[in-house]
Amino acid sequence: MGVSKKWSKMQRDQVVLLRKSGLSWPKVSKGVGIPRSSCQKIWSEDSDGKVELPAPPIKQIEKARVLKLVPNPRLMIIHFDDREGVARCVKRPEANHPPKSEVYVKKVEGDDDLYRIA
Repeated sequence: MGVSKKWSKMQRDQVVLLRKSGLSWPKVSKGVGIPRSSCQKIWSEDSDGKVELPAPPIKQIEKARVLKLVPNPRLMIIHFDDREGVARCVKRPEANHPPKSEVYVKKVEGDDDLYRIA
């Protein structure tokens, strides 16, 4: 049998506060330095259960066309029919999308011109 660890009131409050702010379990765990499963148990014991966590934002799927393939097998250049400009798109190396073919993509967070296949 394992030894049960006691977490301080401050650590327990931090777990509840971080989770209420919408952080994922791995981020809460890393932030407080407590294992994920222990954080989940603390949450179930200490939270009032009436907290609605914010829903993750829905990523918009867009239709694009393949402009050209590049030497990197994980990337291709795409363009959108409804607006000007081109963007990079991440794909699986074995996925073959010939130029001018239609693809559905989602924007990657944190980068203005990087998309991935939806």
